[in-house]
Amino acid sequence: MFMPSSNIDDESTTTSNVHGIFKVVLYGSSESSDMAGWTVKLGLLHFANAYGSDNSAGSSPCKSEDGDPTTADASVVSSGTNSFTFTCDGNQAADKVIIKTSDYKDLAEVVVAGEVWSQYPCPAGKSSPTGSFSLTSEGDSCSPCAQGTYQNLPGQKFCRPSKFVQQTATDGEYSTYIDAGKFTYALDPQGTVHDLVVYNINFDDYSSNAPDGPTDETAAVGSCAGTLAGYQGVDCVKKIFEAAVLLDSSSYNIGADSDSTSRRDQTYTVKLPTEQENVQGVSFSQAFILSELEVYSAPTSTLTEMYNDEMGATAPKKCGDNSFANNEFTACEMCPVGQEKGLQSGNILCIDCAAGKYRAADFDGGCQDCAAGSISTAKSGSCTQCKPGTKEKGDRTECLPCEAGRVTEIAGQTNCEPCSDKGDLYYAKPDNTGCEVCSEGDVPTDDRSSCKKCPPGQYRDSSVTVCTDCPTPKFSALHGSPTCTDCPAGQIPITGRTACEPCPAGEYRDTETTCQPCSDARDYAAPGSSSCSRCPVGEFPNSDKSACEPCPVGMFRGDGDMKCEICQAGYHTDQKTGQEQCIKCPKGTETATISGHFGLECVDCSVGFHSAEDGTAVCVECQSPNVALTTRQSSCVLCEPGTGWATSSTCNICPAGQRSKDGLCVDCTFNEITSQEKQTECTRCEKHYHSPEGQSSCLKCDEPEPEKTMTSTTNELQWQKCVADLGPACEKQTVEGVYGTYEDIPFMRAGNEEVRDCNFDPDPKPKARFKCEIVDEESDSAELVPHYDCIKTPNTGQIESLAQPQGEITPEKTEEIANTLKSLTSSAGAGNGIGDVDAAADVIGVLADASTDVSEAATENLVSAVNSLAGGNLETEDVAKKEQISKKMVNNLKKIAQKTQVTNKLVKSANIAIMKVQPDTSAGAENKGYSFVLPDPTDLNKLDQSSDGESDSQQPSIAIQSSSAAGMSVVLLTGDAFFPSAATGKLPAGQPDAVTTELFADLEDDLAAEHGNASVEAVKYVNSVVLEIDIGEQEPGFVLNLYIKPNFQVGDTSQNLKRINDKRVQIRYMCAWYDDTKFEWVNNGCETIYDSNEPAGGVVCSCSHNTSFAVLMAAEEISPGYIAVQSMLSRVLLAGSIVGLIATIGLILPASAIVTTRSAKVNICFSISLLIASLLFFIQDFLIKDDNSGIIKLKSTGCIVYTMLQHYIWLVVFMWTIIEGFLMYLSLVQVFGSHISNYMIKFNALAYGVPIVFPLAGYFAFTRKITVAGVEVVDHQYMAETMCFLKPGTINFYALFFGPLVLSIIVNLVFFALVLKVIRGSKNSNLSDKEQLLRQLKAAVGVMVLLGTGWVIGVFMNIPAPGMQVTLQYLFIIVNASQGMFVFLFYVVLNDAVKNFWLEKFGLKTAAPKSGTNTSTATNVYANASASGANKDAEHTYSSAAEFPAKRDDNANL
Repeated sequence: MFMPSSNIDDESTTTSNVHGIFKVVLYGSSESSDMAGWTVKLGLLHFANAYGSDNSAGSSPCKSEDGDPTTADASVVSSGTNSFTFTCDGNQAADKVIIKTSDYKDLAEVVVAGEVWSQYPCPAGKSSPTGSFSLTSEGDSCSPCAQGTYQNLPGQKFCRPSKFVQQTATDGEYSTYIDAGKFTYALDPQGTVHDLVVYNINFDDYSSNAPDGPTDETAAVGSCAGTLAGYQGVDCVKKIFEAAVLLDSSSYNIGADSDSTSRRDQTYTVKLPTEQENVQGVSFSQAFILSELEVYSAPTSTLTEMYNDEMGATAPKKCGDNSFANNEFTACEMCPVGQEKGLQSGNILCIDCAAGKYRAADFDGGCQDCAAGSISTAKSGSCTQCKPGTKEKGDRTECLPCEAGRVTEIAGQTNCEPCSDKGDLYYAKPDNTGCEVCSEGDVPTDDRSSCKKCPPGQYRDSSVTVCTDCPTPKFSALHGSPTCTDCPAGQIPITGRTACEPCPAGEYRDTETTCQPCSDARDYAAPGSSSCSRCPVGEFPNSDKSACEPCPVGMFRGDGDMKCEICQAGYHTDQKTGQEQCIKCPKGTETATISGHFGLECVDCSVGFHSAEDGTAVCVECQSPNVALTTRQSSCVLCEPGTGWATSSTCNICPAGQRSKDGLCVDCTFNEITSQEKQTECTRCEKHYHSPEGQSSCLKCDEPEPEKTMTSTTNELQWQKCVADLGPACEKQTVEGVYGTYEDIPFMRAGNEEVRDCNFDPDPKPKARFKCEIVDEESDSAELVPHYDCIKTPNTGQIESLAQPQGEITPEKTEEIANTLKSLTSSAGAGNGIGDVDAAADVIGVLADASTDVSEAATENLVSAVNSLAGGNLETEDVAKKEQISKKMVNNLKKIAQKTQVTNKLVKSANIAIMKVQPDTSAGAENKGYSFVLPDPTDLNKLDQSSDGESDSQQPSIAIQSSSAAGMSVVLLTGDAFFPSAATGKLPAGQPDAVTTELFADLEDDLAAEHGNASVEAVKYVNSVVLEIDIGEQEPGFVLNLYIKPNFQVGDTSQNLKRINDKRVQIRYMCAWYDDTKFEWVNNGCETIYDSNEPAGGVVCSCSHNTSFAVLMAAEEISPGYIAVQSMLSRVLLAGSIVGLIATIGLILPASAIVTTRSAKVNICFSISLLIASLLFFIQDFLIKDDNSGIIKLKSTGCIVYTMLQHYIWLVVFMWTIIEGFLMYLSLVQVFGSHISNYMIKFNALAYGVPIVFPLAGYFAFTRKITVAGVEVVDHQYMAETMCFLKPGTINFYALFFGPLVLSIIVNLVFFALVLKVIRGSKNSNLSDKEQLLRQLKAAVGVMVLLGTGWVIGVFMNIPAPGMQVTLQYLFIIVNASQGMFVFLFYVVLNDAVKNFWLEKFGLKTAAPKSGTNTSTATNVYANASASGANKDAEHTYSSAAEFPAKRDDNANL
């Protein structure tokens, strides 16, 4: 502020020490001073060219307060104003204030507001490191901007490259508060930012819109700061703070000088440290008052059109339309050849000239179009003319070949000329450069691109210019034919006349020129036929009549039919085509139209429906009580047990209180109940209980006199039961059975009976007896038991009516009769009886006799009928009648099996199956067999045939193999219903263990009733399927081998063997055949082969005839064995023998003087073999058990070895007894010439060599595998069933053991007799006759034991007398089991030599003298052992009879 020294009348210059002046205020001398007319001007004393050097009108950023930038006059300022304010938008680089007035005014005070700057800002176009001039510098410190750069603002520290141009973010008129957090300026286009320029708003401009509060400077300084929260400074201006440049993926904070404070009219320039590319926009994070924002940016592109070629430029220049700035932005240059300048997404680029355009190197302009007829590719600098034969496309981008038939003969053409203009036969050359004429025979193509030959079927000569069709009936087969050729006879030209073709299918041609169709509907003609042919029956012409095709399924054509006809209802073609007639649909089906055409096929009857006859058109619904629960039924059946009829296709489960009867659910009768549903029988109320009809539980009887208390409240049957429960009686009841219904059998006490006539038998009527029998002695209860002598049932008469005279039965009638028989037998309400079997057997016999072949349908129906009969009640008191009826049925069944048309295929039902086997004479047929698999032996429906014993899943149950290849018939039955026998019983029901127990119990009862040891023949049971096999007459030696698996498996010996009353009893299988003359099952002529330890393996029956076969089962006594006392005695004696033999061997071997003699050596060998045999026999009871529980299992490999070893060693013992006998004979009888060289070698070879042959031969000769139709069964004929020894009673036993035993006994008996004679002749004068006799008797017994003659007792043990057998058994055990003890007695105890040896050994006796001939020989078996001291090893060899000891009176050699 300064005060003028005087009034200013014109102009006054005032200097100031401030150089950044932004306001000058002139004050008048008083409040009434008028300051109108005053002007203010700023100037510089230094750097005249600095900004602010001249801010007079028109050039200054300063203005008067009234808005006029030129002067402040009275017209603007109100009269009476005593001051004048002069302001500048920005701080001016001025240090001089020039004040002027047009009229002298009283000037009291001049106030200059500004800032002291150390430098002055550089003007636009220049820059310096500080952005200012130096006040003290004499030179110009602000440098002009270099070429290629510019600066449009003063006071800047840099010059920006020319490519950066200004984008203005605001219009400069902002006067409101800006929340920079909400302010963002988006660059358009985005690009590279160089710097920002921010202008603050002038406070005075802002004041009019400021919030409430004082806003002019005359008010309290800074008062606006209180109303504008966050503003600083007295001038209410916010400094620029935290500006940011937004990049593509982040932001770049540029900020402002934190020491600066924005003031009014302040400008801030913010240069980015590095140019930021791909900038989206600019934002600010703090609030401030913004007047204007300038962003200097450039598109992100390589090229720009802004440049500067001058120094100090304040604005960039722009290149021309077709040029751009160089890399330094100092000059403009053009795009390369073939390119022009253009924009792409706002960026300047050199863009390739498009195809069809070009730009030459010296052309200062854009791309130009090529001339017509010329082309160019993209980015071309010139164009090229199109060659001859081509034309320019039209867009000058490519040359196209001339169209077909057009040409261009010179270059640069835009159109091709057609050759047709030159004539009809002209065509274009291949390169389209000219036209030529076609040769003769050719014509131009349609497009005149070439010549073509006339096609086949046409021709052209020199007189015409087009191809002409051949006239009928000519043709031309080659291209370019000048003439046509005639077709051969029988053919016509094809449509194009290029060849001849046969007449079409269904047509023919003879001499005519056209093909004629076949006139008859049955005729056909193959292509090219000269005449029509007729289709055979069963066929018809196909759609084009070229051939015959079979009539479809369900249709037929006979000889007289013109077309295939639909089968009549009930008939079909068996899914076959080409049939000349239809056949009947099988039973259980009806006919229906085949889907897709009109033929008929057989379809299964629906559930609830059936068809009983072949050829049935429509199935018939079943009527109560019969149903058909599945499809394809030929008959209706009763509901299964426990259910009753509901509809023709459904059965309901019978509820509690009811049972099923004849296919219906009926109420239980009095005193019977069913407590559960689905019951077939009602259960009788237990004792002292009764019930009304249809009840599920019983009521307790009144006691003690129900006949008095219950008669009025219950049915008579109820109180009668209660009475009967108090004592054995039977209440009044109705008996229903197979032989009819017998009503009102009266109440009776036990022992009484009611006799009635049989309902359906003729006179004299047999009787039906109903006895009240005591059924349980303990419970004192009785039951009404029917006993029928009846034969006929309600159905018998109807069945008998079917047996018409033979002459009236035709083969066609056979099926009808068989079907009727099936219906009658299967629908019998109470079942079938023996009379039905009799009548049915007659019917079957008549059918078999009347027909040579029985059809498959008839066979199936007959089998089904017999199946129902076999399951009926065939019991009758008239046994003889039943036997004859059964025999007749079986014989007639065999006839049907022989005459059926079904061969090598089973016809089966639950109880019966038959098969006819055709004779087979092919190679190997003699070994062919037939095998069958039967999972359930009670249901032959599950029987399946396998091949040679092989099955996919299991071993066959039945196999048949004959020794010839003859045909045969086979009938199989599940039981013996048609094979009555008094000796067979009904197999007990239950589990195997329970059945076995019951069988043993029955046999035990039988044995208990017998006396003595005679075997008891137990009841036998048929235990398999019965096979009725007929092979016809056979040659002698015929053998039929059968393999049969029993129904009930008896188990191994641990289960099927038992001791009862000291007898061994075993449940065994037995092959048997039915003798229909005796009506018994017999086993003579059949061999039974099976492994008793593996009975589940099946049974092989090898029989010498063919008839009815079965496997029987019975519990029977096997080899008697020994009673317990005998077994104990045997063990005790054997133990003693073993001890004696061991002692004998142990006492003789050390006696060297004795053991070297021949007799001693033989005795030792005999003792050793007998010891081994006794040990094997003794320990057998511990190792082997007859119930197969021992260590060694029966029939095992160990058992085989044990058997062979016992067999062998006993034969060795027999051999040594023979040698002993022979040696005695030599010593005591022959005496002289008894010398044998190498005797021990010979004796041992004989004793151990000969017996080895017997066990080997026995095992391999008598153990065999028997194969029946591929099924193998091992026959162990060598071994016994229940022990590891030879099988008694067999050929091998007698030939290989018993025979050698008998032979050895005979030989030894001879020796014994000879030796006995010597013994009897020996005399000792020193002994009395009694002593002599005793001595001879002792010697005889000793010889007998030593020679094993006691075994002769075993020969007589086969005598059947039971008493004698027991006596002989005891005698045999005592003599033979004690043989070892006798050996010890005679070889040691009674042998003086042995005794003396041991007495001398222990010093109990003095040794005898060595010399002499009579010493110590009286009781010495080995006496001559010491005959010569020099020859003590000599054999028994004597030179004369006098030397033999036995001839001497004192000799006791034995």
